[in-house]
Amino acid sequence: MSPKNRTLKAGLDHLLTNGNQKIVFGALKKLNIRPYQPDFEDFLQEARLTYARAYVRFPRNPESDLKEFRMFAYQAIYWRTLNSLKRQTMVKNWQTAELSTDVTNLPRQYRCSSREQQVLADDLFQRVYAICTPPEKRFLYYRYVKQLSGREIAQREGVSPQSISKRRRKVGQKALKIIAENADN
Repeated sequence: MSPKNRTLKAGLDHLLTNGNQKIVFGALKKLNIRPYQPDFEDFLQEARLTYARAYVRFPRNPESDLKEFRMFAYQAIYWRTLNSLKRQTMVKNWQTAELSTDVTNLPRQYRCSSREQQVLADDLFQRVYAICTPPEKRFLYYRYVKQLSGREIAQREGVSPQSISKRRRKVGQKALKIIAENADN
């Protein structure tokens, strides 16, 4: 079959034969995309479509040159998915940069009994926020500004609740360190 006569439907049909699904799952596994991740199904569907596109674009006959085609399809899936992951990372970094520029204008969701305590709380928040990693900054933003629960933050971030608990502990340790430094002065 010449490349001009091949269709995406034929590519998807080919995917379902001869154990070709292994190619899709292998590429996703190499990129550490696992079935328990919230966006796994999206990546899986995109990888299947990429396989079908590779079937259409392959310059020779995929049935007769099966080994070469499988390598071709694997690389196509790998690179396409890697680009998607990079795009997601760029968006997260952009959101983090946006958060860091807005930290001085955060609404006060935590209330203190006196003006002096409010100023001290704001100062502590700013100082802790300044030394946090990007995931910890997102945790602070979601927890203290948006007032989301740990489970809601985990869902939004696409991580486990244990990861959010770990971030909370690290942020708490950093806050305690700053408080201890102030007590020494």
